[in-house]
Amino acid sequence: GTSDPYVKFKLGGKEVFRSKTIHKNLNPVWEEKACILIDNPREPLYIKVFDYDFGLQDDFIGSAFLDLTSLELNRQTDVTLSLKDTHYPDHDLGSILLSVLLAPREEQRDVTQSLRLSDLHRKSQLWRGIVSVTLIEGRELKAMDANGLSDPYVKFRLGHQKYKSKIVPKTLNPQWREQFDFHLYEERGGIIDITVWDKDAGKKDDFIG
Repeated sequence: GTSDPYVKFKLGGKEVFRSKTIHKNLNPVWEEKACILIDNPREPLYIKVFDYDFGLQDDFIGSAFLDLTSLELNRQTDVTLSLKDTHYPDHDLGSILLSVLLAPREEQRDVTQSLRLSDLHRKSQLWRGIVSVTLIEGRELKAMDANGLSDPYVKFRLGHQKYKSKIVPKTLNPQWREQFDFHLYEERGGIIDITVWDKDAGKKDDFIG
């Protein structure tokens, strides 16, 4: 009864931004920022929403167009777009809420320049790609509990981004089948710190490795 939605933004048929995936949610909150350079403001921004499916083709949820010429220059505008599917024109597929700022190219260049100089802004805005990590399974993990088993979960960390998997109780061969998306920034290398833990109720979790 839920979806794992993510959003793709396209200009002139080319993908310019992809959001992270939010799992098991019909009311996702992304709070993600992207700085997109536009050659032709008359070309609409095409927004497509998908449901992520592990190992299968992702399901199309709906799409919308944002007419950039309708925006006022240098003014932050909140836009709500209804999602549509041409195959089912009458279906209500939900909506996407964006906050959009359109600025002239000259100013945009200055903004980009100042972002390059500012580490803080670069962290929030200028990332160059997404690394999708799929956590499949664990094999022959160490037993941390008196019953000869563990309750394993995995923590991932890349810079300031952190994810935690679900806990699989009483097993040394857990099956997770979970996906996590990391943004890759210019100033950081690609080292993801992966640690495995045993969940203990009421006391500190045991470090497995």
